[in-house]
Amino acid sequence: MLMLPARRGPAVGPLLRPLCSWADGLLHSMAQPGTWDRFYTQQDTTSTPSHFNWFFDYTAISGLLLPALRGCSPSEPNPSPTQVLDVGCGTSDLSLGLYRESPHPVHISCVDVSPVAIRSLRRLLQEVPPPRHPLSQLHLHVADATDLEGGGFGNGSFHLVLDKGTCDSLLRCAQGPDQARQLVAECLRVLRPGGSLLQFSDEDPDARVPFLEQAGGPGVTVQEVGHIGGMCYYVYTLCPPA
Repeated sequence: MLMLPARRGPAVGPLLRPLCSWADGLLHSMAQPGTWDRFYTQQDTTSTPSHFNWFFDYTAISGLLLPALRGCSPSEPNPSPTQVLDVGCGTSDLSLGLYRESPHPVHISCVDVSPVAIRSLRRLLQEVPPPRHPLSQLHLHVADATDLEGGGFGNGSFHLVLDKGTCDSLLRCAQGPDQARQLVAECLRVLRPGGSLLQFSDEDPDARVPFLEQAGGPGVTVQEVGHIGGMCYYVYTLCPPA
């Protein structure tokens, strides 16, 4: 078994402490599905729903996401929609922003293990303006990202898979590394040949790259997203085995 280097303290700690009294408990139980139901229930206490964005919001990385989407899109003159999967979506605005702004047709599937999060995101989707491309679609699913097959997602279903903080939430729990490896394996399984998995994280490359190479194989690339809120973030890109 791979022994992971010591990880820096999670950036979500300072983010969560003003929001809920049990934040410290959350940081030690992120691998448990019931934890997220309780968390999003606390977030869903007002009549007006709002996004909760781990790390950063869509606007912080739109300049990176849209080119990545183009690179994964079919190259035909009248291409079919690009298939995108957002694992552990929570109530983030990541996929909603991509759905709204993509000039190319996209079919986005948002997956979260928490039905409470999906219910809140469905309310937020009702307030989103029509997509820029009339053929774009966004669908919400209650499913476990470590068992996408159980959620009905077959091999080679997607051109692009997005993970913003989901792998981090598993790795930062004592019982989570095995689940994190399974998450990576499932994300790569559902990718089409030539597709990409993008993991957004605040974890340093010297810790994340060895883990990803062990979980998903060689060829991991790293790009610095930038400093946001005093933290440095990275995007790690993996491709399915040839």
